[in-house]
Amino acid sequence: MWIILFILAFEFETLKPKLMKHLSLHSFFLLALLAFGMGCGSDDAPVYTFPSRPAEEEPDKPGPGPDEPGPGPDEPVDPDGDYPKGMTVDFKELELDGKTTKVWTVMVDFEANPKLRFNPLHIQPAKTPTSVFTHAQTLGIGTPYITTNGGYFWDGASLSLCVNEGKIESSPANGLIYPTVDGEQIVGIPVRAAFGQMADGTFEATWCQIAAEDRDHVYSFPSPLDNDEQKGIYMTSYPSNTIEGARLWEPRNAIGGGPMLVYDGENVAMDYYWRECLDAGGTQGTLLVQRTAIGGTKDGKKLMLVVTGGRNIDGSAGLNLTQLANLFVEAGMDYAVNLDGGGSSTMVGFDGSLLTTCAGDKNSSGNYIQRTVPTAIVLTQIGE
Repeated sequence: MWIILFILAFEFETLKPKLMKHLSLHSFFLLALLAFGMGCGSDDAPVYTFPSRPAEEEPDKPGPGPDEPGPGPDEPVDPDGDYPKGMTVDFKELELDGKTTKVWTVMVDFEANPKLRFNPLHIQPAKTPTSVFTHAQTLGIGTPYITTNGGYFWDGASLSLCVNEGKIESSPANGLIYPTVDGEQIVGIPVRAAFGQMADGTFEATWCQIAAEDRDHVYSFPSPLDNDEQKGIYMTSYPSNTIEGARLWEPRNAIGGGPMLVYDGENVAMDYYWRECLDAGGTQGTLLVQRTAIGGTKDGKKLMLVVTGGRNIDGSAGLNLTQLANLFVEAGMDYAVNLDGGGSSTMVGFDGSLLTTCAGDKNSSGNYIQRTVPTAIVLTQIGE
């Protein structure tokens, strides 16, 4: 076995510039151990996977599956189209600190149109967002108008909460391996943000995880609890549902990600970034990259989706998490949660065509292709 690992290490050093230039060597060994079933862990904290895809500065690796090509840099798609009453789609080039970022924003007014629906979907096997749009047409959830990517994932498996019509389709990641400050590895239990629509139609955002006493339900916690990636401190067992402020969380629909961007109308992005243990997974909270995020008002009347370009693809610099959160604060949202970003950030419009021009990775031919994602958000209208 160790001979195999030595060979893997040699191959890693040889291919690293092209394949995994952003994974550290200890992370590579970790993934190798997981592949051979040798990851460390316990019954209280089962090893699941590395936190997220490796951080990437350029989308220069092939896509993970048979993705449809997206529009090239010279093929922008006009967001104006046949959207229903109460749904507006806006595109603008935002100027911040002397840099330009392309931003696509969807605003939904449920009071103006009660027939509009927020649908978080768990898709297996994973599909590209344009394929999710087509798939949604067969689900009886209404006419789809907007589709975006959802929460975090690894190798096609969701690492974030997804609840659809009261059913937990995907649980929060419950055992991730992190490097500690002294270079060792530890299995941690992150408590991360999720955005949910409750049975009465109101919106909530909270930090959630399953509990030590009840692994079949999701609980809301008042914070990410004792985790702090910056200090190398991780919870190694499930949180108790007897913690002060803990409560059973039963949204009708919910999508998880992290970190919390806006809470009670305040920008809290960097207050919780490290505590939700997201840096090692490639979220790159302080850098300018592509982003996807969702937010809403407490009363359930307004929902907001944002997808941005980044990494200077097609002339779009990108946003850091603080800048992203400010968009929701300025729009009057009470809550907002960051979702998966980078090459996953994608928005599909009313006719099933891509609105975003910077989605996905480059394939071997140099064309941009969409990533397949296991969770997605689809906005629909029921009836006519």
